[in-house]
Amino acid sequence: MKMRALALTGAALLALLPLTAGTADAAAKCPKGNVCGWAKPNFAGRAYSVTSPTSGCNGFDGDVRSVSNQNRHRVTFYSEPGCYGAHFDLTDGHYSAKTPWPVKSIAVWG
Repeated sequence: MKMRALALTGAALLALLPLTAGTADAAAKCPKGNVCGWAKPNFAGRAYSVTSPTSGCNGFDGDVRSVSNQNRHRVTFYSEPGCYGAHFDLTDGHYSAKTPWPVKSIAVWG
């Protein structure tokens, strides 16, 4: 009985591996130097890119629910236009597969 439970647990973990690899691949779709966002969680839906964003406040053309920072600076993601509202930071090379709310603007530091 224990062997069967262990086998089922192992099979369940193996089933999750392609999802993890797919998420990492989706984040890699953001070109180096850019900050990217997707309209849906897990890097799905329409893609948006802020190409080589300048320091200060920048906006996406639409609301995004997953993001990737491939810019060489720390980026703050905001819930409101004009870099206001709730926010969180991502450093270079990091991403969020599901933001806590739709991101509407970003601030690039540095």
